[in-house]
Amino acid sequence: IYPWVPENEVWIDDDLYSHEWPYVLLHELHERQLMAKGWTYARAHPSASKIEFYCHHHPEHLSEELANLGFTHKI
Repeated sequence: IYPWVPENEVWIDDDLYSHEWPYVLLHELHERQLMAKGWTYARAHPSASKIEFYCHHHPEHLSEELANLGFTHKI
């Protein structure tokens, strides 16, 4: 959504606690995937917030959800 962020990159605010980074990454990757399918930001953002909220309450699913979005690095 921000024109200064290069395509295929996710930028995470360095003002966040490092333990929040994987959840924000999940949110951003999910949102980007939906927008690549033609969803608007206004539609994709709530869906991304929902999966982020779910994984905050079920952190055992975080790695799997990130892997489903193509993120292969260890958290």
